[in-house]
Amino acid sequence: MRPSTTTALPGREYDALFAVLDDCAQATTLAEFKDLLMASLHERYRFPNTTFLTGATFRGAFRDPHPVTTGRITPIIDEYTSGWYADDMFATPQSYAALARTRAICHTSLRGLPSEAVTYLDRFLYRHRLRSASVLHLELAGHSHAMVGVFDDEDKGIAPERLASLGLLARQLSTFAQTLPGQVAPSWRAKLTPRQAQIGELVADGHTNDEIAATLTIGLDTVKKHVSAVLAATKSRNRVEFAKLVLTERLTPRT
Repeated sequence: MRPSTTTALPGREYDALFAVLDDCAQATTLAEFKDLLMASLHERYRFPNTTFLTGATFRGAFRDPHPVTTGRITPIIDEYTSGWYADDMFATPQSYAALARTRAICHTSLRGLPSEAVTYLDRFLYRHRLRSASVLHLELAGHSHAMVGVFDDEDKGIAPERLASLGLLARQLSTFAQTLPGQVAPSWRAKLTPRQAQIGELVADGHTNDEIAATLTIGLDTVKKHVSAVLAATKSRNRVEFAKLVLTERLTPRT
């Protein structure tokens, strides 16, 4: 795996990026890929505290009941999965829009977060002395999603050039991860256009029409038409029934 890009980055960033890609290229299954990526991020980038969460939708990934974790995240992950995941600042529409552009962001780049996300920062991350958080968004087979979290307890943050490097890394890792066996492609997308599938994910994640319109920067009437088309195409009687359809078509059980 080698990225094809004209983005100007320091040589050390390309060295680390290529090393991670080479490490992960040894994976033959998604489970192996998760473990190799976590180990490589630790060795190549010196990221000791990481998470790897997966789900059938963007927001659904944060509900992953079996995340892979390292470092100081491991002893607090049960607390996260018991309820804090719902307020994760990276599960917000702001994060969704930012990651669609760059694939890697730091929490400090998010503005106008809802009060629940601010509470998550103050009462969960900061309480556990995790002062900086970043995330990489990977696309898996069948349009499923992976969220790779990186956390720092020394308030160092991630430099802009490193964050740009991680965005390139996320794109390359997505391409590779989609080739791995053991993943089930959700079938609900089969009769939908790409835009309808995008809106369908947001509906399944519980977003209102107004929130979808704001997130995708499209008109409310356009959203309503797409939602109606999604429900009709998937033979769902309402949004709740559609959400159940989407969220039951998850990845195969992890080993």
